[in-house]
Amino acid sequence: MKTIRPITLAALVSLLLTGLPAKGNLIQASDPRFGLNSLTIDTGTGLGWLNLAASAGLSYQQVLADTQPGGSFSGFRFATAQEVLTLYASAGIPGTGYYPASAPSDLSILSLISLVGATSFQDGYPETFGISATSYSGGQVVPGIDFIYLSGVPAYEVTGVPGQTLTYGQDTSFPTVGSWLVSSVPETAGASIYVLAAAGLIGFGLSQRQQKPPNARAGGDGNGTAVP
Repeated sequence: MKTIRPITLAALVSLLLTGLPAKGNLIQASDPRFGLNSLTIDTGTGLGWLNLAASAGLSYQQVLADTQPGGSFSGFRFATAQEVLTLYASAGIPGTGYYPASAPSDLSILSLISLVGATSFQDGYPETFGISATSYSGGQVVPGIDFIYLSGVPAYEVTGVPGQTLTYGQDTSFPTVGSWLVSSVPETAGASIYVLAAAGLIGFGLSQRQQKPPNARAGGDGNGTAVP
């Protein structure tokens, strides 16, 4: 069994700590108020996205009031429609538009819904919708991922561009619509994920160095050859 040399470990740690992805990766995290896996952290933007189910059924004005100090969503703010579009990109979704359920991008769509939470289901297919901070024509833009049938073919419609997306009045609420809420994640919090991974590699490497191969002898000739 080969051992991992210190220089190899150092290289791995360096890659983990300094080779952070330029394009955002989405990582699940937990908020003590909302439970396990209630946050989705985009490492590219440094934003933590609250699960949409936490705000489902509440209007823009209700949620806005609860983002104030002491409110249920204190520490969060409404995300803009553009920030939602950036989240789509971080999830690997090419952009807004229609995607047949059989398209490769469907996996990215379903993955994002599983992270941010489904707010409704249609024929067993998950959907998700949320109110944003962006106003358009007197209402709030509601980006979302809607399951539809195109000429009888199952598909998803990804929306979020103002003027091409559903809007709600500020007092409108539906049980199948949440709010896109975000909080800024400190850089140290994002980096700690990579630090923990690096620590795991170091522990693994050290444990491997301490183990001798099963056929190793007590002595050696300095060239790796066992001496009888």
